[in-house]
Amino acid sequence: MKVSADKEILKLVSDDLQCRFNIQTGQLLSIASEHMEWNTGGLLINVGCDEEYTLGGLRYHSLDHLHTWEMPPIDPLKTPAKEWKFIGYNDRIDELQMNFAIDDFEITVIYTVNGDSLEVGAMVKNIRSERRLINGLAFMLSETGRAEDILFEFPGNVPHDEFQLSQLRPYEPVVTGLVNPIIRTVSDQGNLNILFINEEEKWSSGVYKDEAGIAQYVNIACLESYIEPGETIYCGKLYIQPVGQSDPFVPIRELYKKKGWNPPTDGHTEGVLYSCHPHGTMDSGFQDRKTIREYAEEMESLKELGIDHVWILPIFEHLDRGVYHPTDQKIIDTRYGTDEDVQYFSQKLNEMDMTLLFDYVPHGPEIDDPLGIEHREWASVKRDGTPKIEWNCLSFDMANPEYRQYTTEMVENHVDRFNIDGARIDCAMGGLSNWNPVKGNRPSSSSLRAGVSISKAIREGFLNKNKKPIVTPENFNPVPVYAPYTDIFYDMPLYRVLFELEKAKLPADEYAHRLTRWLNHQMLTTPENYLKLRFLGNHDSVTWVWQKARPTFIYGVEKAKALWVLMTTIDGIPMIYQGDEDASIYKQDGPVLREFFTELFAARKKYLSNDFDVEYLFTGTPIVAFVRTKGDEKRLVVINLASSKEECNVGFQLKETLFGQEQNRGNTISLDGYSYAIMKL
Repeated sequence: MKVSADKEILKLVSDDLQCRFNIQTGQLLSIASEHMEWNTGGLLINVGCDEEYTLGGLRYHSLDHLHTWEMPPIDPLKTPAKEWKFIGYNDRIDELQMNFAIDDFEITVIYTVNGDSLEVGAMVKNIRSERRLINGLAFMLSETGRAEDILFEFPGNVPHDEFQLSQLRPYEPVVTGLVNPIIRTVSDQGNLNILFINEEEKWSSGVYKDEAGIAQYVNIACLESYIEPGETIYCGKLYIQPVGQSDPFVPIRELYKKKGWNPPTDGHTEGVLYSCHPHGTMDSGFQDRKTIREYAEEMESLKELGIDHVWILPIFEHLDRGVYHPTDQKIIDTRYGTDEDVQYFSQKLNEMDMTLLFDYVPHGPEIDDPLGIEHREWASVKRDGTPKIEWNCLSFDMANPEYRQYTTEMVENHVDRFNIDGARIDCAMGGLSNWNPVKGNRPSSSSLRAGVSISKAIREGFLNKNKKPIVTPENFNPVPVYAPYTDIFYDMPLYRVLFELEKAKLPADEYAHRLTRWLNHQMLTTPENYLKLRFLGNHDSVTWVWQKARPTFIYGVEKAKALWVLMTTIDGIPMIYQGDEDASIYKQDGPVLREFFTELFAARKKYLSNDFDVEYLFTGTPIVAFVRTKGDEKRLVVINLASSKEECNVGFQLKETLFGQEQNRGNTISLDGYSYAIMKL
């Protein structure tokens, strides 16, 4: 990497990129690869302090009252951003530092070339003589001029659609529903990837245009911290990839690989998962009241159904307030039986080659629970020192090393006592900011980094006991930093895409097209071989969030079955929630689908696995189609998402129908309403 300068332009040059800067203002002017040159209107690092953003351009919102799952609003102002003072640059061996000053902050923007990505980090130094409070930090990147032909999307995230910049109203941003690592844009110049990945705290991400029609890309990190006089805080990284007409997704996966955000290879990678509880379902009010020993007698029927992994909702000691408010997770609640009963349940599963997953709740106990009293120092606190409460519970700081060690040892203890195999981790996206963090952490380290830390701590508990783990943290934000500690990604984004598609009341062909595109882009922008947990509903979604109902009620029985076929035949691990196979389990009149699931899961085991690659096809019809390939074996899966009979040409010679509606040989697919097929090619 070389830096050269003349009177007007500073150049940063590597084998893959050439970047130009205005030597008078320090602003980035352009990035050029062999595929594309992208001219930019500049990058601003906007610090939230003293109840405003130092550079303006955004309306300030305090982060104090945000819940764990909420991100800071992106609220652009119509007044232009202020100017900051450029105070020079430093040319280091492997980076270029641009230094700016505003409002007694010295801001250093750090540029590094990493292959075909320009990495941009930021450091903020307090040069005032008193301590200050930072409450949010925004990376604001803009185009250089009006470019209303820009199309943009958030691959693997929601909102699911592609957006045309020209269709937006000025200063009304499109903001992602989940923490978002990727903004992909397409213009007449080609593809441009803008990634923001913060390993400390969650962030919001959005796109808007100003009154001149210029695109603005904003990522606001939930950075919360005091900053002492002379102290420096690091935040961010932005990655810019000018891809041009080349494949836009390859550089994303390559970047993840270089950063070490790769999924584990020592855990479970196959099977079908069933989520359940011995007292029955959440939407029936846990009426069954069976002990875990009594419930064990139903496991043979689950094995016959095709289930491999059993996730038991929490059975730890709790009061009447509910299973997700345990008083002590080391203790099995007597309502569900004794330790011996749990051992019997686990042994029953293991004899049938099934695994047992406990459901851990690391967000913390209620304030008067013994654990909360004994270890109040693990709880996050407000700036006044009082404990932070969420879901009526103390918000334990999952970044606290003592709490992580306690959690790892608890998992080890459960392996010793019950021979469990894995875990679903409730609320694994981290907790509330802790204004009394352990040394080396900042208050907002208890956010995303804490979620990663607790996921790692739980998985290590299984590895320490020589278990082949199966761990699925309830982190539904598709950020890659979780990947090394996650056997199966909790794919709430796909659930929300289906929620959005259903709400939009689209024609069936458009529904199928959008869903196929989204699935394809999700696959191409997540770390390679990162398994996803595929479901149409879970204990939360059938009771109190989003659809608040069973899939057969939302979609109708036949469409729900078609979508379950999709969940089971794409890559990943399919999951059903207790009662999906028989409505009487959740005390309702409704379908009995045991035979359907038995045949479907058997077909998956016989004809497909996660060793098969996926190639999505775009049929232009309501039929979703994809080819799965493993060596010389090829399977074509087709699913009709319309109630009417539909046909499409797939360009392959069909050899044999393996499952579903029989197809004639040739290359034309014909499916009745909501029908499906797996075929050998």
